[in-house]
Amino acid sequence: MSKLNTVDVVNAATLEKVVLTQRVAGFLKDTQVEEKRAAIENVARMLAQDISVQVREALAFELRTCTSLPHDLAAKIASDVESVACPFLATTEAFTDIQLAGLVPHLEEYAHVTLARRNDIGPQTCMAIVSVGSDKSVSFIVRNDKITLHNKASSTVANRFGSSKTMMELLAQRSDLPLSVVEMIIDKVSDDCRRVLAQTYGVEAPIAEDVVQKSRNEAIWRQIEKASPEQIHAYVIDLRKGSRLTTDLIIELAGRGCLSFLESALALDAGLTLGAVRQALYGDDMQAFVGMMKEAGVCKAIAQEYYQIVSADPRTLS
Repeated sequence: MSKLNTVDVVNAATLEKVVLTQRVAGFLKDTQVEEKRAAIENVARMLAQDISVQVREALAFELRTCTSLPHDLAAKIASDVESVACPFLATTEAFTDIQLAGLVPHLEEYAHVTLARRNDIGPQTCMAIVSVGSDKSVSFIVRNDKITLHNKASSTVANRFGSSKTMMELLAQRSDLPLSVVEMIIDKVSDDCRRVLAQTYGVEAPIAEDVVQKSRNEAIWRQIEKASPEQIHAYVIDLRKGSRLTTDLIIELAGRGCLSFLESALALDAGLTLGAVRQALYGDDMQAFVGMMKEAGVCKAIAQEYYQIVSADPRTLS
């Protein structure tokens, strides 16, 4: 019986505090009670720290439309558990954009998501979320078509989540991207999204494809830049099997200093050993060089480009 009485007392105390939150909110919304405001704010601070989640929920709900709150009180509510923080953050105008942006790194993901879904989120807060938020909260920012995603914010998303095709395709659906970001993501999305980007931002199809190809070539270069000749040869074999070993790729990578890539490509196309290819390339025997080009099916113009690349490389000079 005594246990039941204790529960009743706790419930009654909680109910009294919930009612108190309504009175406190009423006072804080009333601009005519400035002389009592400090004392009332202190009561609100105590309620914001109450052990009862129900009390803190009630306080957050009542104060969500109050435009003038002490920063520490508003920050305390915003940093609380989900059921307290989210209803408050979804509506409150108690923070400036700069204040809210400063608070973002200290908030939980559910708070970030709540802010990201607002149609009045400020540019500073938006930037803070895309800088520190998870892919979930950032995806809500990117999908929010009620806000403008400023250049720096969209660039940050592209840099942080460039390996996420899902995020890049969400970003590609926006109509407020700078051309620099379009160029960053155009090779990271599906063909359909690429066409949408080209149409939305006036990027001609050949230019878009050129950007894509350059990005792919750059990725290949990063893989072979410090690889051994044996590793490069194996990689060239894989490219050839996948029909991705193009003349343009060979010229670009060889021109950047990877003569092993050219050697392997010619060996495969001519059916020669790497040793025989190297002898024809660097042996100062033009007849042997021309013969190898014919065996590899290389036209005269491309053969001349290969010869210029080899001749210009400091390592081949006597």
